[in-house]
Amino acid sequence: MCKSDSYVLDESFNPEEFVADIKKAKAAVGEATEEDAQHLHRLVLISQVVLYGGHIFLLLGAAMPSMAALLLCGLGACMIAFARCMKWAIIGHHVSHGGYDSLQKSHPNALPAHYKRGVFAIGVRRFFDWLDWMLPQAWDVEHNKAHHYYLSEEKDPDLVEHNTAMLRTLPLPKSMKYAFLLLWVFTWKLTYYSPNTYKELVLSEKKGWLARNWPSWTKKTDPVTVFDALRMPLESLLSGKVMDAFFWLVFFAQWSTAIFPMLISVLLPAAWPLLLGR
Repeated sequence: MCKSDSYVLDESFNPEEFVADIKKAKAAVGEATEEDAQHLHRLVLISQVVLYGGHIFLLLGAAMPSMAALLLCGLGACMIAFARCMKWAIIGHHVSHGGYDSLQKSHPNALPAHYKRGVFAIGVRRFFDWLDWMLPQAWDVEHNKAHHYYLSEEKDPDLVEHNTAMLRTLPLPKSMKYAFLLLWVFTWKLTYYSPNTYKELVLSEKKGWLARNWPSWTKKTDPVTVFDALRMPLESLLSGKVMDAFFWLVFFAQWSTAIFPMLISVLLPAAWPLLLGR
């Protein structure tokens, strides 16, 4: 049942009982209803109000004296952060998991058509539905297909034990290792999740140039982080693999276009005080 050699199930595990429990849980939750659609509408409205309200507070704070500016800008930043968390954790995540797909069939007028897996936040809709560091279609491949299908196995791209193996083996003081973890805590979406989900998207497009030319000396299950943008080309050149260095430059150049809209969105709040000469 388990495809991993190192992942060992407890002897007491009963696969039949496990499947039965999953089916019971699914039956208890039931299919999405019109009430769920109304709840989603409220969440979307709240997230939009909080997001734009945060930008308004930043704009007001930029025009205020120092103490008022600090309070208003701090409140605005917290509101923007809260709204982005809502858009990802309880809107984008659920819709992209297909949580409302059945509702689109049973009650087609309950929700707009784009609240459906494979449509939500794809293309231009990304700017309106869910703008984040990762491409929604890349997240779908990495999270819905790879992570959930290979949960806690080597092919699981979110296997923390595997992804932090190098940090554990480095001959560094424990305090420094904790400092590195703190860096990941505050930057993980950009530094880890975004490039790694993009890697899974690239590998899923088997006819693409990047998938066909993936360097053979790198394991496809190893995580790709933002720090590899420098490490991988340099390591390739030092090994005499010029084409591999070119490969990584192309990979990260394409990935940078995926994060560019989000980067502009993050830098936008800084424009308010600059526009006012502050």
